[in-house]
Amino acid sequence: MSPSTHADPRTDGQSVGIGVAAAARLLCLAAGTFVISTGAYVMAGLLPVIQAELDISVGAVGRLSFAYAVAYALWAPVCGVLTRRWDRRWVLFVGMVLFIGGTLGTVTAGSYGGMMAARVVAGVGAGTFTPAASAAAVAVVPRAWQARAVACIIGGLAAATVLAVPIASVVGHWTGFRPVLSGIAALGAVIGVALWSIPRIQPSRASGPPSAAAPLAGVVATLLTVSCLVSVADFAVYTYVSPLLSWMRAGDETAIGGLLFLYGCAGVVGNAIGGQLADRWGTRRTVMLSLALIVASTVAMPWARSLLVICVVITLWGISGWMVVPALQSQLMRLRPEAPGVLAAMNASAIYAGLALGSLLGGFVISAGSVSWLGPFSAAVAGMTLIVYAVLPRIPVAGGRRG
Repeated sequence: MSPSTHADPRTDGQSVGIGVAAAARLLCLAAGTFVISTGAYVMAGLLPVIQAELDISVGAVGRLSFAYAVAYALWAPVCGVLTRRWDRRWVLFVGMVLFIGGTLGTVTAGSYGGMMAARVVAGVGAGTFTPAASAAAVAVVPRAWQARAVACIIGGLAAATVLAVPIASVVGHWTGFRPVLSGIAALGAVIGVALWSIPRIQPSRASGPPSAAAPLAGVVATLLTVSCLVSVADFAVYTYVSPLLSWMRAGDETAIGGLLFLYGCAGVVGNAIGGQLADRWGTRRTVMLSLALIVASTVAMPWARSLLVICVVITLWGISGWMVVPALQSQLMRLRPEAPGVLAAMNASAIYAGLALGSLLGGFVISAGSVSWLGPFSAAVAGMTLIVYAVLPRIPVAGGRRG
């Protein structure tokens, strides 16, 4: 199939495909995702600092992530439908402005309630930006590169875990959480200007949300459920990873920052592997392998008590957790390639619903037992998800391939 059928020729009047122009756009979109994701995930690295500065419980800090994720999950699909005719630059720019405002609001809030409200605004901004970035990425590449384009955008998210979260964990320990969040907002302003400089990226001509395609509605719902459950399994642990690593005797704040850096590096590798395998090996096998590895890594967490074993477990967890994301996203978007924006928004909503539920359930697990229960809980959720996905029948997608 010609690449021109997968990118709007109005974007820049030049040939489409993977060239310098397309690569530059993908890089810019990935940079924006990096900033947005940093603002979301940095709370995990800053959890002990926020807890100490505000004198609140671990669960209360976790609920800040819950508020952000709920706002994202509820807003993203609505925004995907409302803005499906907009120039993608406008959607990206508005999303970044809202995110910056919410992040600065978190810094200046004078109470826990004000901070919670600011996290909601930041979540709305992220829910506006991230799905639009995935849809824009798919619009500028040929079909054969879809999963890798999505992986590039998700790579910005993975890079946030490599660089931003561990650095914020260490810096925040010395400066407090407010300077860290202020720096994220400033970086977002720079990226916002850069995003506005890219050529127009027109949306698809989809007539409505993918749910209108009745024969695929059940499959879409199942895949979205799988995305949500994978996110629950991941963020039940990740939201509380700092106290978990402390319990695992990983060392002081600097050592924990190093382990978060290791997790992020593993995530970047896993994301790249997931995109490659999804395009070449098939999405189904890639997802099932990823889920099996998530189960193996999380179930081993309570027994990882030496630094070497902790490093092995964290690496496997990072690779497997990030392998699954581009595979699931590309499988969804191939179901209805003429409406990638709404599908991306729906999947992002499912992921952040899982983030919200995972952070909430993780807090309950800690309250009912201890942080040592988080790994087995995550393994149980991932195992259930593997069963749900395994019984999903193979389905034909556009282009003749089967998902």
